[in-house]
Amino acid sequence: MLPEGFMFSAYCFVESRTHMQTHPIVIDQLEFFWPNGGTLFEGLSTSFSQGVTGLIGSNGSGKSTLLKLIAGELLPTSGSITTSSKPGYLAQNTVLHVQRSVADLMGLETKLAALERVIGEQSTDLETDMDLIGDDWDLAERSTALLQGYLGTHIDSSFMSRKVLSLSGGETMAVSLAGIELSESSILLLDEPTNNLDRAARNKLYGVLERASGTVVVTTHDKTLLGLVGSIAELRPVNVRALRAEKMEMIHFADWDSRLDALESDKASAERRIRDARQVLATERRQRREAETKIARRAKQGHKAAQSMPKILANTLKNKAEGTAAKTRTTMKSKESEAHTELEAARNDLPAGLRIAIELPESAVPAGRDILQLGGAEILLGVLSEGGEPISENAVLSVRGPEKISVVGGNGVGKTTLMNRLALASKVPVGFIRQRLGGTDSDSWEGLNEQSSMLDNVRAAAPEKTPGQLREQLAAFHFRGSRVEEPVSQLSGGERFRVALAMVLLATPAPQLLLLDEPTNNLDLVTIEQLLSALESFGGAMIVASHDEEFLEVLATDREWEMQRIPRQPDA
Repeated sequence: MLPEGFMFSAYCFVESRTHMQTHPIVIDQLEFFWPNGGTLFEGLSTSFSQGVTGLIGSNGSGKSTLLKLIAGELLPTSGSITTSSKPGYLAQNTVLHVQRSVADLMGLETKLAALERVIGEQSTDLETDMDLIGDDWDLAERSTALLQGYLGTHIDSSFMSRKVLSLSGGETMAVSLAGIELSESSILLLDEPTNNLDRAARNKLYGVLERASGTVVVTTHDKTLLGLVGSIAELRPVNVRALRAEKMEMIHFADWDSRLDALESDKASAERRIRDARQVLATERRQRREAETKIARRAKQGHKAAQSMPKILANTLKNKAEGTAAKTRTTMKSKESEAHTELEAARNDLPAGLRIAIELPESAVPAGRDILQLGGAEILLGVLSEGGEPISENAVLSVRGPEKISVVGGNGVGKTTLMNRLALASKVPVGFIRQRLGGTDSDSWEGLNEQSSMLDNVRAAAPEKTPGQLREQLAAFHFRGSRVEEPVSQLSGGERFRVALAMVLLATPAPQLLLLDEPTNNLDLVTIEQLLSALESFGGAMIVASHDEEFLEVLATDREWEMQRIPRQPDA
């Protein structure tokens, strides 16, 4: 991490200047190249002022990487990043630190240990411990109160020593946010802070950001949070092809609404350009076909006329006609090629929010079809209610026909456990999409082989389909040509999700029950829209566990199941 008041470059540390008071974060001619030679940032210069800025961009655009560069977790290839003070940094993969304690994750372990030694009269170096404590004699009480606000439940002193492994994803993120708030850093870098958070914890975070007096840069796909920020900075791809960028540029907007207005304007302009380019291409193709017809007609007429003239004259005229035809073909092909190039350029200008339109007739189920039945006694960990009425242990949880059901509830109440039980109870083929919270990569999805190509991954799920059939279907997920041969390990988080979605939806036998466990975590707005469009084609039953209320609202579920903690029994 950086020492306070310093900036880093590729080679040295330089003391901050007074202009940092107006721009606490300044990026100058930043370049960052991946080890494989790929360029992410090239000549990027920008700054962040005091207040809350929402940093947005498609998956793979470099949002998380930029925050790591600002925080000092990564070094740029060249250029410099200046910060007015040491940033507080919340990483997106916090949930992977499974062996760290709660106190360590909050950055309080050393200071709390010093407090315990001094209060317990067990300090062997009282002066050092007193320096560590400073004015934070009430740190244990403040941290406990803050954690209870984020978690919405009572905690005792032993909670600080618990391992992250014992927490849910939402509880881990809430703990990290509480630590960031206690740090009182004047610069905060938050990478997808609302991931896995329930409504209460999100509202707590919203309140903290609304009251923030320093500089906050937050990457998020949470539209509610984006509506609260003071400004928007968007990383956009330069020279995009097949949803992949050669490098990124930064565009600033006054607020979220301004960005939406600009996006609609850009989209309308790009769509007009595509329409015009298609018309030009169609005209050039028609004119080339007409020219070919004329050439063929003249060749036929020339062949007939040659039969009544001297052979030397006929050959001369034939060679002249063939030369003229060749020039005409070259000219027409060149014009058609130029029109095709313009169409491709117009398509590249269209925002990446393209729909996933695919036919899934085998997923359809009739209205009366029994999908699953689960006894109330098999619902572990929490209490499940529907319409405000708890489901008793003697009741049977049933799903029939193409119902869409949402599962809501706080962190750690047992939603994922319920989804696992539902998968086992299904009477029809199941497609299960959930993100791993463990392992080495927070962007990996269950069932993906990181070293295999996306085509081989989908073939493993649909062995009865030919590679040609799968290539055609993968095109609907915006993977075309040689891209389907790329290993999954080289894809961005959003691209990996589209591969995982393709594996589930294109599987054989076709799924007739789709289980989605927090499907929008770590997805950008474009990918969420693509997910919604793909789900429109699914004709089976669907059960979705999510904290993303807007996603559930757009999905328009038929029923809602609410999970709550089992009430605590009063002490005897």
